[in-house]
Amino acid sequence: MGRPTKRGMLYMATLVPSSIFRPPLIRCTNERRALFNRIAPVYDNLNDLLSLGQHRIWKRIAVSWTGAKLGDRVLDVCCGSGDLSFLLSDKVGCDGKVIGLDFSKDQLSIASSRQQLLTKKCFTNIEWVEGDALDLPFMDGWFDAITMGYGLRNVVDKHKAMQEIFRVLKAGSTVSILDFNKSNESLTYTFAVYLSLTSMLLGELQARTDENHLRYC
Repeated sequence: MGRPTKRGMLYMATLVPSSIFRPPLIRCTNERRALFNRIAPVYDNLNDLLSLGQHRIWKRIAVSWTGAKLGDRVLDVCCGSGDLSFLLSDKVGCDGKVIGLDFSKDQLSIASSRQQLLTKKCFTNIEWVEGDALDLPFMDGWFDAITMGYGLRNVVDKHKAMQEIFRVLKAGSTVSILDFNKSNESLTYTFAVYLSLTSMLLGELQARTDENHLRYC
């Protein structure tokens, strides 16, 4: 089977190490969906804490790499509470279209609530869709650009997810993926230790299943 990168250019933003994380794996899509529904109310705060607030900068970089422009139709896979979707909306403007897709209805509910509170007119071009990254409900070659932020590590079949992403991407267009990276370098390893300790501390404050997710991330 050919490599999916033939349909576009793939950027891997490998910015945060994860080499010391060894959690119990959550393999079932339904289990992962239930878990993300449970942690939805605190997910954004966790991202701020675990990345020291840097995830907001990384997301802007990831969106800039897509090359999305005014009038484009773009997809944000595993959109969560919508950070990348809102940034993409700025890029494509009122004449463009943004689809934010996630398998967690609670995350999508938060994204929709944020959309209603924000005043930028272009944010009305965002549509929230509950769906599976392994079976995207879109036609082939439909999108001018695609993003995925911190989602690839959470799908049960990464190869299938990439096949689906490149299936719905227009030929010659770009998908920008932001996720965690493995590293043995001393500085990044030290930061990974910080992430691990922070995760364990937060895990003590939450249910055991939620702790497993924090360690997994």
